[in-house]
Amino acid sequence: MKNNIEDLDERRTSLRVDLEAERIILAWQGENGEEQTDDGVCIDLSRHGMLIEYKNGFKVGDLLAITFNPDNDKKHMVKGQVCRTTNCKPKSYHIAIQLI
Repeated sequence: MKNNIEDLDERRTSLRVDLEAERIILAWQGENGEEQTDDGVCIDLSRHGMLIEYKNGFKVGDLLAITFNPDNDKKHMVKGQVCRTTNCKPKSYHIAIQLI
């Protein structure tokens, strides 16, 4: 058994995202058909879904593109569909997204 954490072999090869209230960029198609973008916060991410915080709610079924690390070379985008929107305080919504 290895005694030092630095000696442990890294077995995962997938991209990992630090989720300590991570800033994300949301993109969606507005009612007039134009693409809209804005900042949000990633609260939690799993293999099949994620929970974000945003100042407005979305309708169930809305499609979103979520970009992590938007300001550096580790930029990564995922797409998902809104499955729940909960108003948790004034001008703050928790939005559950199923990744597609």
